[in-house]
Amino acid sequence: TKASTLGISGILLAALIYFQATGAVTTKVVLIILFFFLTAPVGAHALGRAAYLCGVPMWPETHRFDLAQARIVCPTRGGPPSQAVHEKAIELARESRGELTFLHIVKRDLIEGAAGTGEAMRLLNEMRALGQSVIAAAQTQANARDVTARGEVRVGEVDAEIVRFAQEMEATIVVLGYPEKATTSEQQVSEEHVWALADALRDQAGAQVVMAR
Repeated sequence: TKASTLGISGILLAALIYFQATGAVTTKVVLIILFFFLTAPVGAHALGRAAYLCGVPMWPETHRFDLAQARIVCPTRGGPPSQAVHEKAIELARESRGELTFLHIVKRDLIEGAAGTGEAMRLLNEMRALGQSVIAAAQTQANARDVTARGEVRVGEVDAEIVRFAQEMEATIVVLGYPEKATTSEQQVSEEHVWALADALRDQAGAQVVMAR
């Protein structure tokens, strides 16, 4: 867009000189140049940002990455649906030579629903152990790509805990999984939920959000 915008501006300025800068021509030239400067660069930026957020791979010969040394947080639930999310987080960590942290959250309401303190503690220990297994699997996946990753298991309300953890880590990137539901209504609800979480991460933690499918 730099080449096209400046090139068209040069042609229009040449036309302005050729037509001896009459009032009507000058107005048209100025408006057209202003229009190009307001649309072409902004449109290119929007396309690039959308491609980045949707996880489109970078060109293999890319030598500059402006999020170098990024602090990347990857919330994970484990299992096959999380593999694409792990891969995207690992890819970003490799590109930026940044820090990668996998986060597993045990839902607080599952613990609070237990009958009695003893049952709650037993269930909490089991869920924490499961979370550690999920983190270990994600770390193994990262190690296979020569990326060192740390992990943490927390207990709480999932969205609030993700935002809180991103704030504590001063995360620059948070990788979220894009929902894929069976029905249109479920998909719409899930998309609204994940975009609301993305907005909260940007507004409250100052982190970029990358969606992985």
